[in-house]
Amino acid sequence: MAKLNDLDELIPKYALDKAEADSYKKICDKENAQIKAIMKDFAVQHYEAGGYKASYSVSQRETMNEEILLSLFTTVPGFVNVAESYGVIKTKSYIDYDALEKALYDSALTEEQIAALDKAKEVKEVITLRVTKKKEE
Repeated sequence: MAKLNDLDELIPKYALDKAEADSYKKICDKENAQIKAIMKDFAVQHYEAGGYKASYSVSQRETMNEEILLSLFTTVPGFVNVAESYGVIKTKSYIDYDALEKALYDSALTEEQIAALDKAKEVKEVITLRVTKKKEE
């Protein structure tokens, strides 16, 4: 079972390990970019060195530009018909918090309505750990 004074060892160890991991991540990201650039420049898909094998490939991921789609389905006659027939375009209701704040500020809601808003409150527990080096005294 853990003891409170276990933190005397764990916190400094964690801080050192985290700093080392962050440092290695930066190094690895740089090396990764260099390897990709070299393999691209020399049009090499596979390379072996020091008992390791590297593979380089390029793939394409397609996504749709929603702004262009919305424009097509709301303005071009053939598209508008399809949009209406198949319900291609949806509307999403959302709360405009600026407008809600203004309504509250302007006293547009009754006390009962304001009390009813409490049902919508969600409280989430957030646990944060920050470890920094202690300043020398």
